[in-house]
Amino acid sequence: MGPRRWSFLIPILLFSAACGLVLWVVLYALALPFLPLHAVMVVWYALLTVGLHTWQEHGLATDPKGFVRRFMGGLMLKMLLSLVLLVVLVLRLPVEQVANVGISFAVLYIAFLVFSTTRLMRMVRTAPKP
Repeated sequence: MGPRRWSFLIPILLFSAACGLVLWVVLYALALPFLPLHAVMVVWYALLTVGLHTWQEHGLATDPKGFVRRFMGGLMLKMLLSLVLLVVLVLRLPVEQVANVGISFAVLYIAFLVFSTTRLMRMVRTAPKP
């Protein structure tokens, strides 16, 4: 019996809420404004993670050997899409907001990357062997 279809949704939403809260607390402690763009970045990574986990976990259930290609493809896709979005943001933002948003974006990227990798590797270890 494989994982339930949307079993990853609640952990991703809880992790996203925790990231948003931690980001707000850190920015507040540093006396930096929590911009609406910060919330959009958390939502961006949450939606991207949900989409990738849907695709990757389906691969683990149907083709465990092909899962590695999906996993690596998901890492590459997340990196490229995030990099393109970061470049667009940096070019469009006022100069005084670039450092705040850029560092926040990079930290959120790493946090969601670690979360996804840890979760998927745990699933691989516990998956039934063919």
